[in-house]
Amino acid sequence: MEMNRTIDRNACAYKEIYEILRIFPKELVAKIPQEKIRFFYNNMDNSYEYNISKETFDGQTMLEETKAILTILFRDYWATPVQKEKILSYENIERNKLEEETRRKYNPDNLFKKKEEQNYVEAHIEETAMVEYKESIFKRIVNKILNILGWR
Repeated sequence: MEMNRTIDRNACAYKEIYEILRIFPKELVAKIPQEKIRFFYNNMDNSYEYNISKETFDGQTMLEETKAILTILFRDYWATPVQKEKILSYENIERNKLEEETRRKYNPDNLFKKKEEQNYVEAHIEETAMVEYKESIFKRIVNKILNILGWR
């Protein structure tokens, strides 16, 4: 189910990209390989409505997937060498941060420590287990009588 929603969002993003490229200057669109444009066209969701014009294009009324695709198109086809180097440098820094966070989060040594701590907590929970409450014989007799009389 989640996979279909992702596919649908991607298809909607391709539709948005295709519509945005229609209003972009021809010389910018010409820098993108035709097979990429065909890919967007062939995989877009034709039932998705996205109307955009030069006047209404603000970069805010699009899906996050569309923004990501536009960023990649800019980096790969429209950026100057200096801009491209800055973008790649930024992407590398962000990727390294993510890898470091993942390494710290899923470090095998830390995983075992967390497991030991979890076992310690579980052991204490077992020690403080609830004690079953049993009614006294007197209370059971009184409840039985009340049930017979229909007062309970």
